[in-house]
Amino acid sequence: MMGRQRLACALLPAFVLLAGCSGSERNRAEGPPPAAPFAEVARQDSRAQENGPKLAYRHDLTVALAPERVAPHFAAARDRCLTDAALTCTLLQSSIRGGSGTSQPQAMVQVRLAHASVAAFVAAATAPLPGESADEVVLQDQATRAEDLTRALADTVRRLAQLNDYRTRLTALSEKPDNRAEDLIKIASELAQVQSQIEEVDGERRGLDERVDTEIVTVNYRATRAQAGALAPVQAVWARSGPILGESAASALRFAVASLPWLPVALVALLLLRLVWRFRRRRRRPARLRIEP
Repeated sequence: MMGRQRLACALLPAFVLLAGCSGSERNRAEGPPPAAPFAEVARQDSRAQENGPKLAYRHDLTVALAPERVAPHFAAARDRCLTDAALTCTLLQSSIRGGSGTSQPQAMVQVRLAHASVAAFVAAATAPLPGESADEVVLQDQATRAEDLTRALADTVRRLAQLNDYRTRLTALSEKPDNRAEDLIKIASELAQVQSQIEEVDGERRGLDERVDTEIVTVNYRATRAQAGALAPVQAVWARSGPILGESAASALRFAVASLPWLPVALVALLLLRLVWRFRRRRRRPARLRIEP
């Protein structure tokens, strides 16, 4: 009995050390590292972005310039999109017209940009060029629109998953050893149709993803002549006298052409009124003769 007690006392420190070691190992295994809470927050943020609305943004700007400055600003904005490597920019459309005779020049540049490049491009497109002052470039209008593509993206993803699952089942069916030749032909034809549908839907999904991942910016350059003083309205009307005269002439011609079908009706109405007036005049004349002595 004394030998067993001595053996237990001798082994007790070893058991304590083993328990401490296993406990520390368990604590290290169960206890999260210091960076775990931040990683969890980052995962939650990414999930929130993935589950959030999918918006496609469009920006429309109108910049007022002197007539001779429209072309330089148009060229600067277009070339910046085409040549600036710092911008993730795609030129979608560009046009310039007018500037001859009485018409004022107008220009338009439409680009597709990454989210991070929008502010830089807009700032450059609305900034004065070298040699210009700040009051020579006026941002008249600015509008932003957002289209929610969440449902459209979800529909394309669901359709794509269904088509992929159908293709997998068709492929498994074609690999069966007991298939007949006519069955294999039907399966191959159905696989070709499904593959075509998959490529079409995948193209739609990629197009929607591009719209969500980028923004469209349209910059319109308009020519204006700033007038000041008491005669400013008169000068503005005189500057537009040609277009005003043309619009008035067009309105008069439009009225004349629209009135042509009504001329016969007006003539018939005038003849009827004249007949009624003459008839009433004839009826009144005998009555007057009877009254006279």
